[in-house]
Amino acid sequence: MRHAFPLILLGVALSFLGAQSGVLGAFLIWLGCDFLLLGGARFRRAHGLFGKRPDGTLPVWSWFIFLPLFSLGILIWHLVRIVSAEPPFNHVSSQLVVGRRLLSRERAGEFANYIDLTAEFQEPRAFREAPGYVAFPVLDGSAPSPECLHAVVARLRPGATFIHCAQGHGRTGLFALAVLLTSGAVRTVDEGLVLLANARPAIRLSREQAECIRSYSMAYALRSQD
Repeated sequence: MRHAFPLILLGVALSFLGAQSGVLGAFLIWLGCDFLLLGGARFRRAHGLFGKRPDGTLPVWSWFIFLPLFSLGILIWHLVRIVSAEPPFNHVSSQLVVGRRLLSRERAGEFANYIDLTAEFQEPRAFREAPGYVAFPVLDGSAPSPECLHAVVARLRPGATFIHCAQGHGRTGLFALAVLLTSGAVRTVDEGLVLLANARPAIRLSREQAECIRSYSMAYALRSQD
């Protein structure tokens, strides 16, 4: 939620700058309005802002409204992908793989569950048509309610699971921790964070995500008895 206000301020600044500009001004105002909407959605935890469908696609109206924001996001995502030395995915165990959003030509293996946590990207056809594909849109840097998170984790099919968000850090770490805690593979959030960091060192949770997973742990973690 604390990231909502910077987004709103950025939206106001871009809109003001656009109003003072020429031809480029219309684009800046459009982008500024997108940031205003995103900031408001972050404040209200409205993860369905972009209207991402269960099949991993984004509707036409969303492309029309958020085209500048989507274009900027895609550009940044590709730039990070190109310059980063981080692998696209990492194995936490034989049954759990975490990573960033993949290109169609990138394959991490065969999975019973393929969890897409991005709200802002349309999933490549090669993955969204997989039998185990699940779209669970979460705004970047944000977190769902523990109840919604558990509802998705509880529906996972037996077998290997691949989890990704945009870069495979915050939202991916949150969902992977929920899987580990629910299965009893780890007993505490801190134990799970160490396990995930050993596999993918850049995994970091935002304050909101950390609060979510600690509440989740108290309510849903499977703890073995000594």
